[in-house]
Amino acid sequence: MKNAIKQITRIIISLFACVCFSSWAIANEYLSNSAKHKSAPTSPNITSPRNTAEPDDKPSEGEHIWNGVQSSFYFPIEQWNDEQGFFHGLSGNVGYNYPLLETPEANIPADATSGPSNTNQTVTLSLKYSILGSWFISGTAYYYIDQDQQQAWNPDFTYVFGYSDWRPYTLSLVYANYGGNRFSPDEGESVTNFNQGTWSLGWKFPIVEPVVDWFTFTEEGSIGCQVDFNYTHEYFNLDTSEYLNGHKTISLGCKYSIFGNWYINGTAFYYLDKNQQQPWNPDYTYGFGYFDWHPGTITLQYNNYSGNRWNSSDRSEGTGRFIDGAISLSYSFTF
Repeated sequence: MKNAIKQITRIIISLFACVCFSSWAIANEYLSNSAKHKSAPTSPNITSPRNTAEPDDKPSEGEHIWNGVQSSFYFPIEQWNDEQGFFHGLSGNVGYNYPLLETPEANIPADATSGPSNTNQTVTLSLKYSILGSWFISGTAYYYIDQDQQQAWNPDFTYVFGYSDWRPYTLSLVYANYGGNRFSPDEGESVTNFNQGTWSLGWKFPIVEPVVDWFTFTEEGSIGCQVDFNYTHEYFNLDTSEYLNGHKTISLGCKYSIFGNWYINGTAFYYLDKNQQQPWNPDYTYGFGYFDWHPGTITLQYNNYSGNRWNSSDRSEGTGRFIDGAISLSYSFTF
């Protein structure tokens, strides 16, 4: 019975992570990079500079949209033989993640009266390889500070691959798996459950003038958004205690770059079949902090992927509160 409960819990956390993390991570590359490029003279802005003269032959917004869509999924095969070195296109970061809330004890005898807390503090190493153009593959390895508290649903590694161009009006197609993947699985475990990962088809767009002026309060403020259709082939349904197929959501994520590298972001989810929403599936997620896309810099963030609800009375016990979020500190690098 205990093993069955642990397996169910593993599925729950895995599904939650796949649906929420993948949508946010996919969008965040555009939402972060486009905003950070805003002040860089060699990179395009997601909104036009304010109080500057516009050329007479400026392309229309419709032309910008069409150029972004038709350039999506481009694979620059002509660059394949470029002599750029083995490590060209390889980047990464090391991070430390600290959940604000100490989770209940785990792997402790039922009659025990005390024991270590399972805070799930982790150190991570993430690597991303840009294959050609905006096609990429990335992975993250996890080290648990208290390894005795690593649960079946806590992954040894996660992985993402696909196409994601940070430029506005482009489409993306990305697969992400944040389940309980194992480098050396025990009997009955798998290295990974590919069917429990999430496919996301997305489209990026900026909030342009005059609308952006209604929501920003700083001169350099900008807002970038992404809408996604997310599909998970295999998911666990709590009501029936069985695997079902075809978990589908639509998500809208936006990021407001306040000034410099400081930002606020949020993502809202719509469940095409409301019966598919589980207690741990959020109505929305959010985060804020300091993000710098340049290599050799530090990023400090707070993120909350818990079971947040628009109506707080609808949230499940132990979810959807600020304290259910986590703080992360990371350092980025390139080769």
